[in-house]
Amino acid sequence: MLKHLVLITRGKNTWQTLYDQLTGLLGHHVAISGYHLGGKLPDHIQGDLILASSQELVPEILGLIRPGCPLVVASRAINYHEIEKLFDIPSGTDVLLVSDALPAAEETISLLLALGIDHIRYHPYVPGLSRYSRIKIAVTPGEPDCVPAWVEHIVDINSRYVDITTLAEIIDRLSLIDARANILSANYMRDVIQLIRKNKQNARISYLLNNKLHAVINTVHDGILAVDETNSVSVINPVAERLLALDAAQGTGKKLDEIVNGNIKEMLIQASEQHHEKFIRYNNRQFIVNTAAIHDNEKAAGFVYTFKDVSEIQRLEEELRRKTVKEQLVARYTLKQIIGASPVIRDTIDKAYRLAASESPILIQGESGTGKELLAQGIHNASSRRHGPFIAVNFAALSESLIESELFGYEEGAFTGARKGGAPGLFEQAHKGTIFLDEIGDSPLASQVRILRVLQEKQVRRIGSARNIPVDVRVISATNQSLKALMTRGLFRKDLYYRLNVLSLSLPSLKEREDDIIMLAKHYYRKFKPAANAPSPDVYFSLIKPYLLAYDWPGNIRELQNAVEYLISICPGEAPAAHLLPEEIRHCLTAAEVLLLGDGSGDRAGLREKVLREIIRCNQKGLPIGRRSLAAALALPESLVRKIIAELQASGHIVINRGRNGLQPAGGRDARPL
Repeated sequence: MLKHLVLITRGKNTWQTLYDQLTGLLGHHVAISGYHLGGKLPDHIQGDLILASSQELVPEILGLIRPGCPLVVASRAINYHEIEKLFDIPSGTDVLLVSDALPAAEETISLLLALGIDHIRYHPYVPGLSRYSRIKIAVTPGEPDCVPAWVEHIVDINSRYVDITTLAEIIDRLSLIDARANILSANYMRDVIQLIRKNKQNARISYLLNNKLHAVINTVHDGILAVDETNSVSVINPVAERLLALDAAQGTGKKLDEIVNGNIKEMLIQASEQHHEKFIRYNNRQFIVNTAAIHDNEKAAGFVYTFKDVSEIQRLEEELRRKTVKEQLVARYTLKQIIGASPVIRDTIDKAYRLAASESPILIQGESGTGKELLAQGIHNASSRRHGPFIAVNFAALSESLIESELFGYEEGAFTGARKGGAPGLFEQAHKGTIFLDEIGDSPLASQVRILRVLQEKQVRRIGSARNIPVDVRVISATNQSLKALMTRGLFRKDLYYRLNVLSLSLPSLKEREDDIIMLAKHYYRKFKPAANAPSPDVYFSLIKPYLLAYDWPGNIRELQNAVEYLISICPGEAPAAHLLPEEIRHCLTAAEVLLLGDGSGDRAGLREKVLREIIRCNQKGLPIGRRSLAAALALPESLVRKIIAELQASGHIVINRGRNGLQPAGGRDARPL
């Protein structure tokens, strides 16, 4: 039969902690029960052994213990699982050491000091103490209920354990000294071993972090120098050695005053004054110095200085520019990314696919904002040159003095400011790829001659050079002007025109792509949509759709994109009303026209009947009839007439032809109204 051990403590928390400890160590060999003074105590306490948690508890319980029952007073040890919390308290801090009895508080302080945890100042406190310090931090061994109300921060290190000497006495008194004692010892030491293992793991983690820190410090491109609170150098990385002409082995650990190069201290003092980026000249070199203060629990513990060599920054900037230019040599768009379902744009895209297979020059004509460069990129990516560079040149954005050096390059010394070693021109950079000459109508006549020579001879000569460089380049040019009109005025060379206009493509304006307006608006809405809870594109444009369809869009797709971005900025979460539209779009329709252009509301059937009757009448009388004449005859807006004509064509009631009689009823002159 198991021996019976009765545990008696003052507080409930202490009882639970000691009960858990004893159960874990002796639970298979001893029956353990007990009481705490805060609970209900029996009139008689009996067992094979009574264990009191402290000596001051004995007078209070002695009268309750049945005569003849042996009593042991526990010696207690600090709960080593929790003491690491104390290391987070800053050195020199005053703390209350709170327990349920003054001797217990004083004993806990003695144990902590014996363990070497002496970086803080302990002041014992128990409830009812008449004189005490009103300190804001309290440390307690499992008695947080005893902490006074004014304390702001409690560090609970949990109740003290029964120590190994008391455990040995319990084993002796209960006659358990046999092979089980070895198990008890092993169980007791198991926690100690786990603590040692944890400390070793923490030491290894610290070691790895330290190695990583050294690796980072020694591989960054900035110089790093750190000093502690005594102004002694603690870190000098290799870059700082080189920039500051220091020896890390000799300088580390020395005060700044002891370093041979005494000017360093003055430089660092100068940098520390502002604690942010500062330009400093040192050893005939320009540095950007950053200063960061080191703090140990709000206490100053030194500074870290980082040094950037300005010449290195300039080198990296030049490298970034070269990389950026290289990235810009890539065409990002394909023909599949061109948005539109209208017959005119689908026909243009199909034609672009066919022309992409050729190596001949292409001239793209279209109004500003129709997407000429996007089409050129799509042609390049559909061609056999897709893996080569794509170079875009906008003549409207280049000054006349820069055009030739940009296009054809230059040799070193060719002109004032020419870069050392010279520079290749854009034709050279486009070798084995495509060069896109945008706004070619704005090119000066002098440059047109040289462009023509490149196209004819497939060679380029840099400015200031006598050497011709072969280039293999496919030329795509674009314009929003009439090149023929420019030729008539002597502003564009005929021979260049016919060299560029071997293959011709026309991009329709947005007003010629009415079916694509809403599709494009929805695309840009998805692109700029501000939030996940914004309405769907169909709902967003429901109130303003008639205006978007009726407006002529002189700025084409670019203007539409700007309009959508504007609407989302002022009305991000709900469908905008007509009054929020830009003024020029808002005024393109009257209120009556909005009804007629809506989604089926208004007398649309009557309008179609009216338009068809007028087309039949004009055809029967041999009168010319078209969109503009219909609009004038019926006193309707041209945008509305355009929509009605499209509906009549789709329903098979009319046929649209070229010429003065462009609109004809499907049944000829014998056709009847709806």
